[in-house]
Amino acid sequence: MARPPSGTDLKLKAAGRKLLQEKGITGLTVREACRVAGVNTGMFHYYFGSKEEFLKAVLKEMYAEFMLSFKAGVAVAGTPRERLKNALVEVGKFARSVRSVAPMIFADIAHGKKEAFAFVSGNFTEHIHQVAVLAQECCPSCAVKGHSTPFIVAALVPVMIFPVLIGGVLERNGVKEMGGESLEKLRQEMFSDEGITERAEIAVRGIGL
Repeated sequence: MARPPSGTDLKLKAAGRKLLQEKGITGLTVREACRVAGVNTGMFHYYFGSKEEFLKAVLKEMYAEFMLSFKAGVAVAGTPRERLKNALVEVGKFARSVRSVAPMIFADIAHGKKEAFAFVSGNFTEHIHQVAVLAQECCPSCAVKGHSTPFIVAALVPVMIFPVLIGGVLERNGVKEMGGESLEKLRQEMFSDEGITERAEIAVRGIGL
């Protein structure tokens, strides 16, 4: 039976996004999502069935929005280098938006949870393919042109993702200082648009562009 049109599922997903960014996966509960959305738990189960399916729906929506920004950045007229850099900037911004969530997902994958791997590989990899295509366009003029495309992508994408994810882990564990610098200062350096753009420039220079 088709579900009647309603804004209830949209309210729940908006609440889920807010809670994910504030508390991560472990801090998001069905009861809290319903409280923030202003709906009862019966409606939650009617629309999503379980917390796991709810998380998948919220993350898919966040990734779809990221891909719109990603494709818009890549579509901007410019040289292959400029398009590649724009793509990396969007990857860095997406990593920033999911920094409270991604460490738990990576942990599940690292511990061999096949459902987590299947979800990520089935829903979160389109941008990797696009970066690979852009890297191939740049290869004739890059310093690592003799290497495979996966090698080049591996040299580019982690620069945009891991500093933000590590920063998110430090935040969640209450770390206040690192390397003699306050975490607040490092947060501004790593999470700001300027910091992300600078890392994208470092990444493309790293492959000789």
